[in-house]
Amino acid sequence: MKKNTFKFGAMAVVASLFATLAAPQVMAEEAVTTAAPAAKSDIQLAQMKGAIVGYPGTTDLKAEKYVTRAELVAMINKALALQNVKVKKSSFNDLAQWQSQIVENAVAAGLISGVGNGKFEPNRTVTRQEMAVIIGASMNGGKIPTVNQNVLNYFKDKDNVANWAKPFVAQTTIAGVFAPNAEGNFNPTEPMTRGEAAKALKYLLFDVLDILSTNDIHGNIEVQFDKNKQKDQGGMETIGGIVNDFRSVNPKGTIVVDGGDAWQGTLISNLFNGESVIKSMEDIKYDAMAIGNHEFDFGRDVLINNINNSKVPIISANVIDDATGKLVDWTKPYVILDKGGVKVGVIGFSTPQTATTTKSTNITGLSFPDPAPIAKQLSAELKAKGVDVIVVTSHLPGEQAAATKEIVGELVDLANGTGNGAIDAIVGGHSHQRVAGIVNGIPVVEASQWTWALGHIQLFVDKTTKDVVSSNAGLLETYTNLTTGDAEVKAIVKGYKDQVKVKEAEVQGVTATNLSRKSFRMAKNGNQDRDGVTALGMTITDAMRKSTGADVAFTNAGGIRADVEAGEMTYGEMFAVLPFGNTNMTGVMTAEQVKRAVDVPDKYSGVIATQWSGLNVEWDGTRAKGDMVTKITLLDGTPVYVDGKYNTDRTFKVTTNDFMATGTGDGYVVFGEVKDWQLGDVLLDAWIAEIKALHAEGKQLNIAPDGRDIRTDLENK
Repeated sequence: MKKNTFKFGAMAVVASLFATLAAPQVMAEEAVTTAAPAAKSDIQLAQMKGAIVGYPGTTDLKAEKYVTRAELVAMINKALALQNVKVKKSSFNDLAQWQSQIVENAVAAGLISGVGNGKFEPNRTVTRQEMAVIIGASMNGGKIPTVNQNVLNYFKDKDNVANWAKPFVAQTTIAGVFAPNAEGNFNPTEPMTRGEAAKALKYLLFDVLDILSTNDIHGNIEVQFDKNKQKDQGGMETIGGIVNDFRSVNPKGTIVVDGGDAWQGTLISNLFNGESVIKSMEDIKYDAMAIGNHEFDFGRDVLINNINNSKVPIISANVIDDATGKLVDWTKPYVILDKGGVKVGVIGFSTPQTATTTKSTNITGLSFPDPAPIAKQLSAELKAKGVDVIVVTSHLPGEQAAATKEIVGELVDLANGTGNGAIDAIVGGHSHQRVAGIVNGIPVVEASQWTWALGHIQLFVDKTTKDVVSSNAGLLETYTNLTTGDAEVKAIVKGYKDQVKVKEAEVQGVTATNLSRKSFRMAKNGNQDRDGVTALGMTITDAMRKSTGADVAFTNAGGIRADVEAGEMTYGEMFAVLPFGNTNMTGVMTAEQVKRAVDVPDKYSGVIATQWSGLNVEWDGTRAKGDMVTKITLLDGTPVYVDGKYNTDRTFKVTTNDFMATGTGDGYVVFGEVKDWQLGDVLLDAWIAEIKALHAEGKQLNIAPDGRDIRTDLENK
């Protein structure tokens, strides 16, 4: 918790403060702050706490009026309840009688100084960098803060910030007084308003909880490279560095949680069943992690073992044992934290979609019900135990419209379904989206994926009542130049990386063409990437079909997770494409079932995005969903569905992956009708075997449209 303790007489802030007018503040685009219904504004909260008073004859607090140096000092005196020092003679010759005592109090506390020549300039407006110094000093007991100044790289005009102000600007930016904006400026000499001063005062008047969150790490613990920005980004060492920065400013009030899907998806994680991710989280000292659907991917035994061995609580309150109707006995619904005297309950939730987005054999006998009723029940239970603040970390997805900032999804369902007062903050995951805003008075965030962003919710807690009186939600960028990576986490990651380096670099074959997850038809279909088969889908399903001798092979677009550039294909690259450890499953289907398998509309594009081999398919994207296919034959011309008629003379040997074979994955319910599935090779192994066989013959993979996927409504475009 941020503490306000002062050694009176300390004069750490000794620089003269000068100011000129500048342009309005540029706020962070990703930070969305919306007041809860009937919530008080920042200036009303400051007035409530006695730090700001109005003007005679009006109830208008004049939030838009520029604040003067004397006014700000008066506010600081009230906010910190500064003791009156003895004033025999004022240190400055330009102060009014009412100003002398409060200025001397602030000077004695080391919070402000004059401008030279016996002047204080009490009626001059306060600039942004002056505000940073005064508020920062007030937060830091009058001392110059020891903070990482790399955060100033958010601002393009960082070099315009005065050297005497830089540590304070860094401190108050990390604290949240100023919004970081990677595309904007700090504008150090711009004047500040009374409303902006009131916002800054909240960090003195209330206890502050900084909730930092990751989600959908998917094993991406190494630093990555953002090709668009041409910057290094993410990785657990970067997350650790940002967490360190927050703890340097708010050591007792920083909370770190994860929204699930942490360890499935990269070789450096999968080879160790997620241990590498857990160890990096442990070193960062995460407070809790939710159970995502992909936490089940290595099997339930591995999940339970990870839970038992992890120092980070891995929690969910809605993983229900169907046999008992109660929470399973191998996880906990919540943890209780003490953060600077504020008791915080953190409840975990899995997405109800887990039932259909996870291999069914790994969740047999489990249900994942709506979290809202459970959240209300547990909130009451936690408050009965003396908990002050309720935070949810979850794998509940959200989506946010870029233009309107409207948020939809399970995050919203939980926020609206629990009423008012049951939950104070919600962290989500699963959809891999950037989400930050306020729903029903509750701040919600989802921080993209793969450590590409860090969710940041702030809660302002009344020091007496322990009520949350204000909140905001935003996203922090994770470019490596914005912090200093945590050295211990970096060493942990390197240790695991060294173990997989040899395996990762093994060349399996060569591709003459780029292998993409995107449609061949993007130039014709309005830039829709999920439309029919793709280069990767073709080579993978070809390998599946060959490995089992099937007539037809299917896989889902969602299971193909990375692209491969032309050239050598390494084990590491191929693993990144198929990281889930799925296996081939082979069974028998009718022609009618084959058509239904092809004719599943993609949930994102609304048209067919199934990946297949062994079939030549014609379809019309303007037809009704589920009835877009107009013709299907085998490669040798054998009819499957022609002229509206099914081939009832025979059945077809079909291979798919074990996720789809359950009939519960991604809407492919037709596969659930097959009762005689036979387990085959791991999907990745089958693909690697095909590529290695080509390589052994001195051949390169060369993928191009081959007539298997004809979308007739776009053919003439």
